[in-house]
Amino acid sequence: MRRIRIGIVGVGNIGLAHLEAVRRLGYAEVSAVAVRDAGRAAALCELYGIPRYYTDHRELLADPGIDAIHDCTPNREHFSINRDALRAGKPVISEKPLTVDSVQSGELVELADRTGLVTAVNFVNRHYTAVQHLKGMIENGELGEIRTVHGEFLQDWLLEETDFDWRVRSEIGGPSRAMADIGSHWLDLAAFLTGRRVREICADTAVFLPFRIEPDPSGASGGRRVPVDTEDYGAALLRFEGGIRGAFTISQVSPGRKFGLTIQVDCSAASARWCQDAPDRLWIGRREKPNEDLVLRPELLNLRSRSVHPYTGKAERWPDAQKNMIDSFYRSILEGAEPVHADFRAGHEIVRVVEAAMESGRRGGWVPVS
Repeated sequence: MRRIRIGIVGVGNIGLAHLEAVRRLGYAEVSAVAVRDAGRAAALCELYGIPRYYTDHRELLADPGIDAIHDCTPNREHFSINRDALRAGKPVISEKPLTVDSVQSGELVELADRTGLVTAVNFVNRHYTAVQHLKGMIENGELGEIRTVHGEFLQDWLLEETDFDWRVRSEIGGPSRAMADIGSHWLDLAAFLTGRRVREICADTAVFLPFRIEPDPSGASGGRRVPVDTEDYGAALLRFEGGIRGAFTISQVSPGRKFGLTIQVDCSAASARWCQDAPDRLWIGRREKPNEDLVLRPELLNLRSRSVHPYTGKAERWPDAQKNMIDSFYRSILEGAEPVHADFRAGHEIVRVVEAAMESGRRGGWVPVS
């Protein structure tokens, strides 16, 4: 396999996670980054041994020594950077959400179809071994016919008025925060496991902290109190294709919850539950026999999950799923492998569901996903 040369646009918190995951893949290397602050870019290159940097993403896209792009910028920038990457003939992996509205995401899907380039959206949770194993169980008919899917994604990192991040500002993060930021992860899992699209949604959203303290850019103590219009909380009922029903709750103001992602699929023969807090386990519930708490040792894995299990006999965590996701993207580019990851079309579907959820939250009642 030839080496693949990567350019990363935006190297903040999630950009560094991408960088570290790439470095774990022996056939990939980060060849350049695009960061607006030249001083920070130079420091990153020195620290991580990256050959070059740019302060404009368009210069990075014009670099013939770059084979694929990682877009790790804030939400409002995703559309233009993803579009520019495809126009430049570069396969691209975008952070989620793909865009801040479905008009933009639909345009990216059309552009990806025209160019034939490989695309991806970083919905990392479908790349855990246990989630892949559960998908295999569903495909093999081991659980029966899917009837319902439900769960939650709870965090506490924006609990206080003094908790601030660019995501709370709609002019940067987009009109939705909790739904688009973490609800999108849960919705992708539900779509992946069921293999069905959401047809209708009935949602409720709430802003519990209409004002937050934005830190002083200089680093001085204090800050200014600014209005916030992005939601802290959301809950929704779902109607999927094929009659499947669903429900989920998301919150970024739930004390004690850090990354509380849980999903349960209830089928005609058994239920299965996966929690991100214990990512190498699956709970299987049955009516006529004892329930099972599966710890997924290599000898228990099905064909689908065996290919992504990181290390024999070792526990798996978030960085492993991130690596698996990026590996799927690269192998689709280099080998034409069938993608496990979500592509731009899948990302577009999630944008549409989030958009419908926010509309339902505003006006009440069921809203079609169209």
